[in-house]
Amino acid sequence: MHRRAATLVLLLGAPGALWAQAAAPYYYPPDAVSALYREHTAPLARAFATQAPALVQALQAHCEGPTALAPARAAWTQTTLAWERLAAVAVGPLIERRSLRAIDFQPLRPELLRRMLAREPKTLEDMVRVGTPAKGLPAIEHLLWTAPAAPRSGACTYAVLAAQEVQREADALRAAFDALAATPPDEEAAVTAFVEFINQWLGGLERLRWMGMEKPLREAETRGAAPEFARQPSGQTGAAWAAGWAELRALARQPDSGAPALGAGPVSIESYLRGRGHIALADRWRATVDEADRAMQSLQPGKPASVDATARTLKKLTTMMQAEVAGSLEVNLGFSSADGD
Repeated sequence: MHRRAATLVLLLGAPGALWAQAAAPYYYPPDAVSALYREHTAPLARAFATQAPALVQALQAHCEGPTALAPARAAWTQTTLAWERLAAVAVGPLIERRSLRAIDFQPLRPELLRRMLAREPKTLEDMVRVGTPAKGLPAIEHLLWTAPAAPRSGACTYAVLAAQEVQREADALRAAFDALAATPPDEEAAVTAFVEFINQWLGGLERLRWMGMEKPLREAETRGAAPEFARQPSGQTGAAWAAGWAELRALARQPDSGAPALGAGPVSIESYLRGRGHIALADRWRATVDEADRAMQSLQPGKPASVDATARTLKKLTTMMQAEVAGSLEVNLGFSSADGD
């Protein structure tokens, strides 16, 4: 279908708001999806695939001795934060390959991990028979912090194998996202992919808000104990939340420099709204994203009240997407927690 690029001139009343006075292109789904794959997911997949081998190498060096936990922990941290950025909005190959489940099943099942360690797997073929709740990045974290694997131990071999599986999946994701970036989708496929993007953006926000923050708080209240957040053993809870939020924010909020020209950069949800003429809604969406950003900047994972307040602020974005934004984007919401696991 022939598509004509139209431009809407957005003149808003806020003095000095130069970002709002710039022209916003009239985007179509192929514009947004092509930019998403080319400018966002493909670079993040490459970054993750670049970090993953460093984790394997650092673990191998530790396992060969002498003990080198610090470099292995640093490599795990960098790999995990690269993963958090890629997985923040789980589109395309991340869903098709069920990568979130394979790489980052939450929460880790320590008892299952102990049983799998007792089997002493020696090869990647052996790891195929290991349940996902006992491997991936959470299992490696456990073997680096909670129960540090000693050099030349079966647990150390297990950690290396788990890291090699992560690397293999990272390589597959890089290839898949590079292919998507190189081949723009046709009109029909782009519409489907755009709907997936909006649903998975909301799903990523809810993984951060509910699964990451609020659910552990509520479970802790029930137990009368301290909350148990993901990445807690490594002390990377806050950094992981910040990494994921940075990508959610980047895809939600238009840069201060204005909406990108067609083909010139990622198309944020705000920019798409502005291009379609939903100016007042885009203004309120931007303000709500900024409110959430301020909450995330002041978040303190060690203080449950701070986490609870931040989760409540993020909930405003969820509600706004469900009640107003998705409809204005002509997207039906149907995300479930199973879509990106």
